[in-house]
Amino acid sequence: MNKTRFLVLIACLLALSAGCVTLPKDESVDGEKNAAPLSVAPILKFEDIPVPAGFKLLDKESFAFQNDKSRVALLKYYGGKNSENVIMFYKEQMAAFNWSLVNIIEYERKVMNYENSEESCIITIQPQGGKSLITVALSPKSRPMKPEKSSSREYK
Repeated sequence: MNKTRFLVLIACLLALSAGCVTLPKDESVDGEKNAAPLSVAPILKFEDIPVPAGFKLLDKESFAFQNDKSRVALLKYYGGKNSENVIMFYKEQMAAFNWSLVNIIEYERKVMNYENSEESCIITIQPQGGKSLITVALSPKSRPMKPEKSSSREYK
């Protein structure tokens, strides 16, 4: 019985450690808050979802699917600007790509919810030692459910 518990514990630890990633920390954190605005990266995964120049796609933590009817993606990028610059970038650039800002949720991370006529895009910006981790989640918009037909019985 003790051997079984030990094996289960090892399996759990391996499963938990498989999802962990350590990102490099920026050694020199200089006052970037007043730095020049970010520009759009020259190569984009989707032409209407901008990514700041200098950010690298984390391939092993990202996926994207697209066909003639829909797109679904979870893309992670890591790069050299602080989160405040990245937020300003997305506020300006997403509007230029015809995305409407729905809301922003700010806590340790910044979550920016956008939508267009067909899709929803959630951009999460997490500070990482003077740099930022950006997660872009793209999916079709959910369709409202049709209400069920109510019965014609009246209750008195």
